[in-house]
Amino acid sequence: MRLGATINSYFDDSDPQSYVAECQRWGYRAAPCPRVSMKDVERLGEIRQAFYTGGVLIGEVQAWVSALDPRPDVRKKHEQIIAEALAIADELNAVCCVTVAGSLDPQDGDASDMPHPDNFKEHTFEAVVDWVKRVLKEVAPRHTKLGLEMSPWTPLDGAEAYLKVIKAVNHPALGVHLDPCNAVLTPRMLYSTTEVINHCFDTLGPWIISCHAKDIDHGSVIHLRHVNFVEVIPGRGVLDYHTFLKRAEQISPNLPVMMEHLPKAEDYAEGAKHIRRVAREVGVTL
Repeated sequence: MRLGATINSYFDDSDPQSYVAECQRWGYRAAPCPRVSMKDVERLGEIRQAFYTGGVLIGEVQAWVSALDPRPDVRKKHEQIIAEALAIADELNAVCCVTVAGSLDPQDGDASDMPHPDNFKEHTFEAVVDWVKRVLKEVAPRHTKLGLEMSPWTPLDGAEAYLKVIKAVNHPALGVHLDPCNAVLTPRMLYSTTEVINHCFDTLGPWIISCHAKDIDHGSVIHLRHVNFVEVIPGRGVLDYHTFLKRAEQISPNLPVMMEHLPKAEDYAEGAKHIRRVAREVGVTL
């Protein structure tokens, strides 16, 4: 496995060499691609060289937009953003372009995986299949894959939904970007993460190309009359990392497993310390 971190949550990614050096400083062997456009040929070359020389894998090119936006002009724009991100991933031989299935929520900003009452309708599932097929046909990637990430409020809310999309799209360039925390939907699942993780790998294993490494716990006790989960630094929650790392290693010794959503380098370092300790216990090389 290649432990990595989305260091662009705290570190400026404008200089690829400095970005890679920051990964090396903390011992991360995978990271998201710095921001770049397909038109910026020089910067693409700088990114390619910096990551190759530094021994850091480009684990993902991110495209956090909704290709299901109900506004036709915005939906078309977002689909093109995903297509360009996939083309960049292919150009740089990144592991994947990662995005979400999308949401019918029309808000601007962080609405790519927000709640909407029609997100789970059959016509929404069909819309996901349609946009994924269009993007894959337009880009025709040869060196990378499009990876969708499960998210509780989107049509892709679990392993079964993901498998249904895979079968409907039926394209070799569609892979699985697995975040086990995002597959935890109920209190029973929160306290059964071993079973959740094994179910995800059993169901989606042949298609898994990358993972996110987070942790999960219940929220403040004053909000627990209803289900309320929160992301926490790896090691502070209930996710069964022993099972997660063992199953991830079985996929590939080069599988990128990247921490995310943490505001400080020290938070990532704490999470990495926990993951490395568990890796030693289960005999996994990071």
